[in-house]
Amino acid sequence: MIARLVELGVVKFGLFKLSSGLESPYYVDLRLVLGDPQLLKWAVERYRAVVERLDFDIVAGVATGGIPYASILGFLLGKPVSYVRPEAKGHGLGRQIEGAEVRGRRVVVVDDVLTTGKSVVGAVNALKNAGASVAGVVVFLDREQCGAGHVSAATGVPVYSVYKMGELLEALKPYIGEGHYRAVLEYLSSWRC
Repeated sequence: MIARLVELGVVKFGLFKLSSGLESPYYVDLRLVLGDPQLLKWAVERYRAVVERLDFDIVAGVATGGIPYASILGFLLGKPVSYVRPEAKGHGLGRQIEGAEVRGRRVVVVDDVLTTGKSVVGAVNALKNAGASVAGVVVFLDREQCGAGHVSAATGVPVYSVYKMGELLEALKPYIGEGHYRAVLEYLSSWRC
């Protein structure tokens, strides 16, 4: 399935501007996984192996990338699901957290890709402000750009990942060519937290 990540363009190489404003020689779009049932099953099984190690009552997805994965995991594990917006809606009930009630419950936060950790910190803080305790954050990919450390330092919540980018890069190596491999390796080695 690792080769499918490249074939489908889930992992792309070039020069990309990230939502954080950073530039990167690679881009990971896990939303594309949703279009391939076999790859989606593979990704969810890997998420599940990490999530099941935690003690929690509710799965909460970070909008928008974490929502589909949180929903599927909640369904498979028989757990209620919530999701967290970056900010409260300006209409309707004005909620920032939708779905299952989180007050007084242990929540595992699910997102797709972790870069700086800003959106995850926002989601964790919103859940805590709503009266939840957060058991942990689980992401499919930690880009190893200080986001996991930032989340833990800012919230006191541990971060778990299915893959760290260095691990995924090694698995991708046979499928991406030496030039892309070296460019990403150099990029990763330039990060100091």
